[in-house]
Parts: sequence; C-alpha cells; structure tokens
Amino acid sequence: MNDILYTNGVIFTVDDDKTMAEAVAVKDGKITFVGSNAEAKDIEAKETVDLDGKMMLPGFIEAHAHATWGAIDALFKVALFGADNADYYVRKIKEFVQERPDLPVYEGVGWENPFFGKEGPSRKILDEICSDKPMLMWSHDKHSVWVNTYTLEMCGITKETQVPPGNIIEREADGTPRGTLREFAAIALVDSVKPVFGKEHYKEAFSWVQKEFAKYGVTTIMDPLLDPEEEAIDAIKELNDEGKLICKMRGAFKSSEAEPYKHIDDFARIREEVDSHMFKIEQVKMFADGVVEGKTAYLKEPYEGEDYTGDPIWEPGAMTEFCKKVDALDFDIHVHSIGDAATAMTLDALDAMKAADPDRDRRPVITHLQVVDPEDYPRLVEHKVAAVTNPYWHFKYRGFFDDIELPYLGDRAYREYPMKSMLDAGIILGGASDYNVTPEPAPLRGIQTGVTRVGIGEDPDDMDLVLAPEERLTTAQMVEVFTKGNAYALRMEDITGSIEVGKCADLVILEENIFQVPAADIYKVKIVQTISEGKVIYEG
Repeated sequence: MNDILYTNGVIFTVDDDKTMAEAVAVKDGKITFVGSNAEAKDIEAKETVDLDGKMMLPGFIEAHAHATWGAIDALFKVALFGADNADYYVRKIKEFVQERPDLPVYEGVGWENPFFGKEGPSRKILDEICSDKPMLMWSHDKHSVWVNTYTLEMCGITKETQVPPGNIIEREADGTPRGTLREFAAIALVDSVKPVFGKEHYKEAFSWVQKEFAKYGVTTIMDPLLDPEEEAIDAIKELNDEGKLICKMRGAFKSSEAEPYKHIDDFARIREEVDSHMFKIEQVKMFADGVVEGKTAYLKEPYEGEDYTGDPIWEPGAMTEFCKKVDALDFDIHVHSIGDAATAMTLDALDAMKAADPDRDRRPVITHLQVVDPEDYPRLVEHKVAAVTNPYWHFKYRGFFDDIELPYLGDRAYREYPMKSMLDAGIILGGASDYNVTPEPAPLRGIQTGVTRVGIGEDPDDMDLVLAPEERLTTAQMVEVFTKGNAYALRMEDITGSIEVGKCADLVILEENIFQVPAADIYKVKIVQTISEGKVIYEG
C-alpha cells in the first residue's frame, strides 16, 4: 500500500516529454505512480490528498549556493544587504558594534560597490566606528573585503605589499592601502584575523539554512566552496549521520590558485568518508576570473575606453594541469566564469582533459556566465557543459547596470546573461541563487526574472527596463532550469529533478498554477508544501 496519493493536481512532471499529470503516489520516499485521476482510481494509499487544482512541481534544486558560508553570515555577522545609501552601512555597523562590545573581531557582509567610488570604501569610515579591533566587511558578491586601518596594520599590508594578477589592493594617491581588497589572494592577506568557526557553529548554521531553503521549495542544495581546512564538512556529515539532513546536500571542494595542490590528496578520501544518498562531494571549484564591478572579470575585448581586459585568476597552463589532475581523480570541475575570456580559458582546459582521457563521462559546470561569446557555444555543447546561470541577476540592476556595467562593458552590457540563445544552441542550462550574494534564494523569484528580464516589482512591458528581451525564456523552460537542468549539473538526474516513477519524492506544491498567473506575479505564488523523500519539510 502506498503512503500517500495526491489527486486533482496540475502536475508538471518535467520528464523528457514534459508530461502534465493529475495524480502522484508515494511509498517509502519514492514515487510509485504518475498519471491521471482516472488511472489513480484504484490505487490504495494510507492517505489521499486532494490538491484541488494546486500545482505540483519537482522539488527545486539549488545548484550553487554558499549555504554554510551564508548561514554563518546570517547567524554570526552584521547583515548589510538592502541599503539605499552608504550611510545605511555606517548605521548598521555602529549598531552591531554597540550591541556586541565583547566580540574580538567585527565581521559583516552585503555592502555594494555602486555606493562608493571605483576605489571602494575607505578604511577611515570603519576607523571612526572602531579603531582598536579588526573589522572585515565583505561585499555582497564576496569578491571584495573592506577593512579598517587596525586590520591592515595587524596583517602587515603596506604601500609595498603586492598581490598576484587578477587581485587588487585599492590604494590612496600616495600608495597607502585604502581599505578595500579585491579577489581571494588579496583577501587572504587578512586571513589571520578572521574569526574561526567550529563544528558546532556550522551544525547550528546548516540546521537553520536548510529550513530556510525549504521555505522556498528547495529540496537539494549544492555548496560550491567547501574548505577541507574548515569544519563545515564534518558538521554536515554529522548532521547526516544523525538523520538531520532534510535537504539533499551536494558540494564542491574549494581550491586555490595560490596553493592548488595543497589538499588534492585529501579530496578522494573525504569524498569516500561522506559519500551517502543525502550527502556527496563530487566537484572541485575554481575561479577563472573575478567580477565586472571590481574590474577583475577576464574579457576577450578590453574594458570600455581602456586597454585592460582584466587578468585571469589562474595562469592558463596551471589551470589546465590542475583540471587534468582533478579529472584523473574522477571529480567534475565547477568553474566561476564571469567574462568571455575566462570561459574560453576553461574550455581550453576541457579540451586538454578530453585529449588526455577521451572516454571519461565528464559533467563540467561553468557558473555565472555574464559575458559570453556566441563563438564559444559549440564548444560548450561539445563538452556537455552545465551552464549554471543566476537568473535572479538577469535584469538592469539598480546602481549596477547604468553606473558600472554600461561604463565598463559598453554595448556588451545589453547582451549580458544570455539564456535563450544558449538554450537554442543546445547548451544545458541550470539555475542558482549564489546565496547569499542573492539574499533571498527563492527559485520562484529566479524563474520570474528569467521570464521577464526585469527586476521584481518592475513592469515587464516597459522595454526600457528589460535586459536583452530576446533572451527571455518561458515559465516552463525556467522551471526545467531549476529542476531537470540542475539535476544534470549535479549528477542526480537518476534520482530527482523530475516527477517520474522510481525517483525520490522530492516535490513542491504551489498554491496557484504559475503557467497561468501573470509573469510579474510568479514570485507572489505561495509555497504550500515542500516535500523531501516523501516527508513534508515545510508547510506554508
């Protein structure tokens, strides 16, 4: 006998035929039946749920979210998201310092570049708040850190300090460090003063964050930056061993261009230690470049009005050799690529990997893909790359588009974040929030923005607001991005990502049919239930 039978629903299965169904049966956490109400008439179940016309979809998959990092930020740091001006940051940081005078280090996250000049925020602003303890404030994109003078002095960062290409220490006119460090080799200079979080912190943080994601219909989370030196991996494994993972967890090991082989001998061992149905680490993450707003994205053509194209984070030959080593260990690569030159460099590495081992079933992931050269589409298809995009960002973002992207990229800004053209070329699309770069990781918001290409609350019929209208996808296509496409990216298509017999009962029930509501109202549709392995993990 089945545990539960759902009837009278609008069920988009996202199977290969994009079948619509009315009924689904579940037993022992697996789907046992998908079909019509008439076909379900004789199915026996301990419980029958009348969906009464509500929509059921596969549980959403989050293919790139800094879940552990973001949860630590949410629980233990000052949140700077949602500002209208720079004064907001000053006020929030002051309040945090006053409320927690005993903390040895003050850390925060969420400030945005457009509120400051090209050189970023000054150390002097933080000095006025606290001058006798380290202060580290991460930008919303996590590619820059703003510090006070005390931190610079403690870490020995002076006029003479240099960083590798692709990294920047912003400076005052006389060369004195201004207080903003960009990209991870520069940020690593302040590692010695960063607060250290232990396993219990991470357990508390991940217990909290998986419940947050469940509120948005998410049943699988992929954390792309798990550090073997931190206790987050042990924390997630322990939660899994205790039966406390309510979402499936997938991960990628953090790697560094500065010390690429430091932990590579540990990757396979840790993979085996954590390997389970609910928790796997099968990818290795690397950064090919930085971000446009820091002028650290690596472009084929120079930044507008300059001779500078940005620098790659990795030296191309070193990246290729590292990728080949990772590939030989049967890991997939997961590459941050913002600029078109960074994507081309990654594809060159994939060419070398394929030449070294033509028969391996690779599942490479390239994420973000802000500026993409259409000439590289065939290579993305050839290598079966999962393009894990961030549809939440696919609009003319306030302060960024007019103040940074247009001045830095010129006409390329109007062609940012291609979706339909990549899909039409045969590229496999996934979608992700990059939480907590996106503070609210709600797939319905990402789906809506992918359909409208305007910001939440903006008019999709106002073509002045629309970013690259030719790149809009349909609602059904965007649902597939956040389900089936992401399942492919995480090697999970055999167990989840669609509603099919034999797959895990990872489901989300929506109050309304999002195929029928106005596109600008998709994000308003309420999550009724999120179901993981047949169990309700969120009820609205």
